[in-house]
Amino acid sequence: MGIALGQDSVGQKRWRIARSAVAALLVAVGLSVVQPGGVAYADVAGKGGDYVPFASPGSLLDTRTGAGGITGPRPGGSTTTFQALGVGGIPASGVSAVLIDVDAISPSVSTYLTVWPDGEPRPALSMLNAAANERLSNSVVVKVGSTGRLSVYNQSGNVHIAVDVQGYFTNNAGGAGGGFVPTAHTRLVDTRSGLGSPTSAIPARGSRTFTLTGGVVPSGAAGVFLDIIVVNAASSGYLLAFPPGGTSHRSLIEYPAGTTSHGGSVALPSSGQVTIRNPNTHAVDLALTAQGYFTGSSSTGAGLRAVTGNRLLDTRHNGGAPIPANGYVDVQFGGTNGLPTRGIAAVALNLTVLNPSAGGYLRVWPVDGTQPSPSVLNYATAQSRASLAISQVGTEGKVRIRNYGSGTVHLLVDLQGWFADPLPSVSIQPYSKTAVQQLTPTGTSLGSVEYAYVDNLGSVRLGRQTSVDDYNSVQWTTVSGLEAFVGPVSLGQASDGRVQAVAQHTDSNIWSISQTEPNQPGWAAWAQLGGSMAAPPTVAKVADGTLVNFGVDADGRLWHYRQTGTSPAWRSLGLADLTGSVTVVPAQNGLRLLASAVDGSVKTAVYGNDGTLSGWTTAGGSVTPGTIAAVVIPGYRTRLVVRATDGTVVEKLQELNGSWPANWSPVGSFTSPGAPAVILDPALGRTVVVARGADNEIYRVFETGPGTNAWGDWAMVSDWGSDPAATDPTVAPVTNSSGQTFVIVFRNLNQATRVYERQNVSGVGRGQDGESAASQVSFEANTLPAPPD
Repeated sequence: MGIALGQDSVGQKRWRIARSAVAALLVAVGLSVVQPGGVAYADVAGKGGDYVPFASPGSLLDTRTGAGGITGPRPGGSTTTFQALGVGGIPASGVSAVLIDVDAISPSVSTYLTVWPDGEPRPALSMLNAAANERLSNSVVVKVGSTGRLSVYNQSGNVHIAVDVQGYFTNNAGGAGGGFVPTAHTRLVDTRSGLGSPTSAIPARGSRTFTLTGGVVPSGAAGVFLDIIVVNAASSGYLLAFPPGGTSHRSLIEYPAGTTSHGGSVALPSSGQVTIRNPNTHAVDLALTAQGYFTGSSSTGAGLRAVTGNRLLDTRHNGGAPIPANGYVDVQFGGTNGLPTRGIAAVALNLTVLNPSAGGYLRVWPVDGTQPSPSVLNYATAQSRASLAISQVGTEGKVRIRNYGSGTVHLLVDLQGWFADPLPSVSIQPYSKTAVQQLTPTGTSLGSVEYAYVDNLGSVRLGRQTSVDDYNSVQWTTVSGLEAFVGPVSLGQASDGRVQAVAQHTDSNIWSISQTEPNQPGWAAWAQLGGSMAAPPTVAKVADGTLVNFGVDADGRLWHYRQTGTSPAWRSLGLADLTGSVTVVPAQNGLRLLASAVDGSVKTAVYGNDGTLSGWTTAGGSVTPGTIAAVVIPGYRTRLVVRATDGTVVEKLQELNGSWPANWSPVGSFTSPGAPAVILDPALGRTVVVARGADNEIYRVFETGPGTNAWGDWAMVSDWGSDPAATDPTVAPVTNSSGQTFVIVFRNLNQATRVYERQNVSGVGRGQDGESAASQVSFEANTLPAPPD
């Protein structure tokens, strides 16, 4: 679930890292730092998400009056669909999502409401929980369906439903609206203490005007997102909000007796003031907490990316324990639901407290951030309550939620959207190497061979060689359209037989694409996995057939994405000071991971089949980052082959006890401008190293005998003449009609794919006759058909 339960003192938790150091690090990797009162310049990519607030919310649905075309209370189990686009001040087009206020009015029994885009499956979550005869509201961020309509579900009993719109988010940049700038949760108004006003409640049938700008909300802000708290109300009621001198017939908050809160937006005039009217027969104390503000310009602030409601935490899950008094829970948002692990200005989350054993409230703040003083959601004993909140995220995209109550609470956390800061773009790697994998045989047929690469324009090319003996049988598909990727691609075969290609987009996020059916040429749509890694991913398979993606972020932290369950996500495996992509080979109880460290060493750890990670050890230093090749020999001993910092190709073999020799051994007197490749020859049982030479020819060298750890002479793979490569080579084992062998694959300057197949030589065995067996090995050269333009 990506959560951690714990308790700490009531006092504020200090930053573990100085703010200045964090800011310097983010700037160094090309990310912006959002400070209160600053802006984040988010939508340079043209994806929109700017917000247009309404000074007077418009009505989309009210079953009491027939607004929205529906009249009468809605029964339990019913779905009510109503128009959103073109209604209540919302444009008929150009809208990605709306921020609405949902009211449950006098339900006959306790119930909950769920709102979602018409035409999509109803998400299995609630957005507003109300008890019998209550009148209660909450705000919801929701996408608008392709029909321009929304649906609302009532779980139980009969209830009137009202839906008002507070504003809308655009689906393109440069038009109306402004971006969002999150702030540390800061109390602006509290009528009990006189903060922002005289020390007195808003009188019955009276009004009070508050100035909300001048602190964390700057002058000129077009709107502010607030946590709105009605404190110790004598009876149920509602409040209205509007610019000074204006009017509004739509409520800011509906509340029962007691203390009630939820988040919502308020439009701000140039004065930065808002008038709150209390139309009830009792006085009301009010507290307002700023969680962020909307700028007046589409070129500033972060843009919203709406998410069809997704539950990230349910403490009841699998009989889980509630959060104790003064306990907290850390919830990960970054890396889930296709989100990046960085570049998240803030998340919009719906919090629901269920059946608390005593009254209290919640606080929300970024992990490793400073704990705020204001509350977010207030609740009473045995009272289920929901509230929309916006929070910045901390380390690993996590938010901390603390229960400030004297009893236990069960907590639900649902993601409704997030605000996007700019992500660091990644440059297309020219002439990145080709991925090659032979698939598992089907019946009596030999497995097809799959090829994948990213060309110099960033297009992903996928090739399927249907006959392993016929290189002309390769069928190419370009699957990237106008999207651009970095390269190289990583290939994996899922347990159902389908091939999956995983690549890094130029926006730094990781995307994957899978065959629609095993052994068929069709490909499904791309899945955006998020992540925002610093280098291309690596996909591998654990013992139960689960595919796992590995990536390293700009901080040197290792992440894994286990493709299991209904909502897989990137999860951190900890900070390890890594750089580049991860190399993966089999280990006795899982997978051995090898990666370059920022200090020039090779680090290694074992990733268990259950997803746990051993401690990291160092396998040696002074290597060129990104040049690690590895092969496993019997006994699960790993041989490393790398390019040293002086360009030489060196290797070391793991000891039987699992340790590593202190020194690297040269693989002959050979230097390479790129990364070597290594394989255990399936026929000769000898390790073979392949590398590109300074002349760009591809060379190979064989071990003199199985297990000798001595090397013969380097020789060109091509024995008929020059065949220069533009990419580093890839080696892969294949089984064809002649038996087991291996292929060397590279591309030349014309992007033509060259395949050298090691030929089986009759009469050549595994004798200890020095180089004779290897010297008689030849390679057959082939050129794959060119991909279509």
